[in-house]
Amino acid sequence: METNVVHKTDWLLAIEGKVEPDEVRKEREKLLRRFTRGVKLPGFRPGKAPVSMVAARYAEDVKAELVEEFASRAYREALEDKRIRPLSQGRLTHWNFIEQDELRFEVEAEVMPEIEVRGYRKLKLEPVTKPSGDELVERHLETMRERSARFEPVDRETREGDYVRCDYSVYRDGKKQDKQTGVLVKIGDRENLPQINAALVGKKVHEIAEAVVRYPDDAGELAGREATFKFFIHEIKERRLPELSDEFAKETGFETLQAMRSKLASDATEEAERIMQERREDQIFAQLLELHPFDPPPSLVEERIRYLLVRLRIPDTPEARQEVEPKAAEHVKLDIIIETIAEKEKISVSDEELEAWFAERAERMGIPLPQAQAIWRREVAMNEARRRKIIDFLLQQAAEGGLIVYPDSH
Repeated sequence: METNVVHKTDWLLAIEGKVEPDEVRKEREKLLRRFTRGVKLPGFRPGKAPVSMVAARYAEDVKAELVEEFASRAYREALEDKRIRPLSQGRLTHWNFIEQDELRFEVEAEVMPEIEVRGYRKLKLEPVTKPSGDELVERHLETMRERSARFEPVDRETREGDYVRCDYSVYRDGKKQDKQTGVLVKIGDRENLPQINAALVGKKVHEIAEAVVRYPDDAGELAGREATFKFFIHEIKERRLPELSDEFAKETGFETLQAMRSKLASDATEEAERIMQERREDQIFAQLLELHPFDPPPSLVEERIRYLLVRLRIPDTPEARQEVEPKAAEHVKLDIIIETIAEKEKISVSDEELEAWFAERAERMGIPLPQAQAIWRREVAMNEARRRKIIDFLLQQAAEGGLIVYPDSH
């Protein structure tokens, strides 16, 4: 059997196979003997039917298994010989028998891109601005107010940002298809269809809002169809934030508003350093992406899209996926670039460094070290610690506001 490995894209590998007629016939004979032992044909005892009859009866099954055998063998051998890291199972894309039983086939597999990292010892860091401690304190106070917001009934027409408690029905082709009662809807929420948000504005309690919508082209069996939504409004609520006061501070666990501000100011110092570190890392990441243009594997991008949607608490919709996909692709590419640099620089994590990583996590979370070690599996912790070490290595190669060029730069 002859095989040829072809990279169709950065992440798509094709294994082309060619099997000579003699080899095909030998393998077919082996398969037929195996089939014969396991089948029972009318008039013959199990395993005693003539091979010629078995070949005629199970011709397509034998052919399919024959192709599968050669394709699987070619796939395994290619992975071993070329030291390929597959991200998916091999997929037989096409096959055919040509003159005199010669078999030709192709197997595709998604693989980890092989990139040549360069320029990572010449990265440039511009000075970063330290965030204002006062601004961070005010931002945290506003976040705490948002979390303590109250929903209070109002007697007026609805506005964008209001919440309405309502019943709604959905009609398609003149028939009621769905009905929900006691639903709380935020007017202007991006999860709502635009027509629904528009219809709910300017209504009063006990009025009906009606919206006619056309489902988008990616809505499956509903694509292109129209539906009418009818909302009966029971109650209008306005979201109100609490005033900053000693009373509010006590509700959140502080004696006074001043005590709350003092604690937030103390935390802001550490947060400012973290933000500056993130801004430096963002500079490094942007340069690495520019230096290494390649297409990331779709399966890894899909996995990261799902992760981001869950982390950001965004519903899994086509619009949301389109929004987060560029960031997901960047994350995957950075992971591949950083891992490749680590392999090239032979960066690893010692047991002492791993223990230090656990200790730092325990201190940050205010928990005992054994508890931190129980939260993170050792393998996960090792990967996190290694990634941190690689990023620190890259930051060390750059200088604030300048350019470091090493004699052995890549």
